[in-house]
Amino acid sequence: MKSVKEIISDALAAGQKTLSEYDSKRILTAYGISTTQEILVDKLAEAEVAAEQIGYPVALKVCAAEVIHKSEQGLIKLGISDLSELRHVYESFALKAQSLGGGVLVQEMVKGSRELVIGLTRDAHFGPCVMFGLGGIFTEALGDVSFRVAPLTKHDAKEMCGEIKGQKILHKIRGLEPVKMDLLSQYLKHLGQIGLEHPAVREIDVNPLIVQDGGQPVAVDALIVLEEPKPQNFEAKSVAGGLDKFFEPKSVVVIGASFTPRKAGNDVIQNILANEFGGKLFLVNPKGGELLGHKVHPSIRDLPEGIDLAIIILPAENTPQAIRDCAAKGVKAVVLAAGGFAEVDDHGESLQAQTLKAIRDTGVRAIGPNTSGHISTPHHFTSSFFPLGKIPRGNVSYIAQTGNFATHTMRYIATGENFGVARVMGLGNKLDVEESEILEYYSRDTETKAIFMYLESIKRPLRLCEVARKVTRFKPVMLLKSGSTAEGADAAVAHTAALASDDRIINGALRQAGIVRVYQYSHLFLAAKAISAMPLPKGNRVGFLAPSGAMLVCLTDLCCRQLELAVPAVEEKTRHYLQKISPPFIRMRNPVDSWPAAATKGVQFAYREGTEALLEDPNIDAVVMILMITDETGVPPLDFVVDLARCYPEKPLYVTFTGQKKHMDNAKAFLEPQGVPTFPLIEQPFEVLSILARCHQAMIRP
Repeated sequence: MKSVKEIISDALAAGQKTLSEYDSKRILTAYGISTTQEILVDKLAEAEVAAEQIGYPVALKVCAAEVIHKSEQGLIKLGISDLSELRHVYESFALKAQSLGGGVLVQEMVKGSRELVIGLTRDAHFGPCVMFGLGGIFTEALGDVSFRVAPLTKHDAKEMCGEIKGQKILHKIRGLEPVKMDLLSQYLKHLGQIGLEHPAVREIDVNPLIVQDGGQPVAVDALIVLEEPKPQNFEAKSVAGGLDKFFEPKSVVVIGASFTPRKAGNDVIQNILANEFGGKLFLVNPKGGELLGHKVHPSIRDLPEGIDLAIIILPAENTPQAIRDCAAKGVKAVVLAAGGFAEVDDHGESLQAQTLKAIRDTGVRAIGPNTSGHISTPHHFTSSFFPLGKIPRGNVSYIAQTGNFATHTMRYIATGENFGVARVMGLGNKLDVEESEILEYYSRDTETKAIFMYLESIKRPLRLCEVARKVTRFKPVMLLKSGSTAEGADAAVAHTAALASDDRIINGALRQAGIVRVYQYSHLFLAAKAISAMPLPKGNRVGFLAPSGAMLVCLTDLCCRQLELAVPAVEEKTRHYLQKISPPFIRMRNPVDSWPAAATKGVQFAYREGTEALLEDPNIDAVVMILMITDETGVPPLDFVVDLARCYPEKPLYVTFTGQKKHMDNAKAFLEPQGVPTFPLIEQPFEVLSILARCHQAMIRP
């Protein structure tokens, strides 16, 4: 028999873009994927012998490299039960097969009521990616599929099987045995190996993969699409390292310093001074003179040698030359604030090319252009030109392909929340420094406890995932990714490529790397607030208290249906105590209806005792308190909440409110500075718990 390499090379030499079903299955078989028993024939007598050997009923198929969708072309007949029917069908198929340069495939009929699809597509950024989902007619109708980037681990394969909406079909159902998951996982891993070992394989489609009654999946139909391998064109980075100059500069120059308040070149200086930067600060403006107590140099040429970092706030046209002038004075890193580059028009694209050349020629490290700057609170420094004032120091860090986090979102955090940041990096157009480098820097940064990212594009996807696989073992990483598309799907030959999209593949790659994806902008600071003050939950089991039965029901539905949180029963000892502190007419359990006890024994007693009971229970990983506070119902001293959080430091305790807004605001102002995060809307703490529970799961993944 031909080797896999020979099958592929012979097909390419013959100008084939696809392999026949027979050749496709030979490759699958070589990689340990079970296929149907079948015999390729070109004579009626051979077909008769093959059918007898396989055993009726059988299927007949026209088999040739050009035949892709056999059902739509009427080139398949199923359930042929005897010799007479076989001869009749063969006569019509033989002529079609001969005209296509192929033969007729005699194939066993596989019994099984569950149809799956597995496949592979070669993504431009991630390389070979493996797909799994519901097969048969449901593949296109429902598009219920998941993806992972090759190579896959056993954990990757099992995880992607559990992601599809119809994953219950894999379990024991209606008297059918569960699918043999170890075998299915092996198939997915082997598909990835085919893609890695044979660059000419562009797509693989195994549809249907029928689950036999004993639970074994068998490939009934298969298609492999070929393409001459293209040379890999990965951009070689001419510079690396040097990020310390951004986050720990000993000397900084603002080029484009402005004497006019509320101008970018003035606000950046105000921010540097407000954050009490301890290094040397230099200013450049053609007017010279003095500004905010600092000497102003007329030009870059007048600066001393060896300044660490330059903040260049000049028009786009002047940026390339400014980079070269800075490099000539020994500057090692630059922040390029100007917009007006490739994000605007063709002229801007030309300026961006000139700027990139200046960066590469000089070897400086650069963030931007089109960046609002960065923040490093441990070093008392920022290059942001948005009026920020003193930036609160904390233990979370951001990587953002937007100016928001170094500007107005940072202003909101500083004035509306009670947590701070360690580092913030605004990437801008990412001509030089990009997200994977910053992620790697944060991984080593002892000031950074958790990492949040907002990205519209990923410059080096494989590198980002490579770094993240290591980082996410010991630091949680969360990402809001926007700008997802499905370009190119219409031109796909196989189902796998047609169903692939940037978003689906990115989802799979992120999960493999341990990055937890979020979908709301506000979660980037709500989750940051929670993790700044509290530990990660050790699981997804939540206990909560509310003063309303309707809230208990709605929030339980939210947890179980949308957020992948469990609302478990508490131990009998806990349940008995909750019943003891409540009136006899209410049946106590998790979640806890707190108001009957509050109405009879006081708000503080009911919430303190109920919350502590949940915190003590081993079935609970995190607790949410929904506290009703109004003038009429009472506003208890909230010291007990702080005390509970400190007594049970291994479990997160979040607080949200219902009632009177002024008391909610006062409670937040009291609790958060003492380490208890609060949330204005009752759904938010549960959404945050769902995100952080997934982070913990990613950190302990096999």
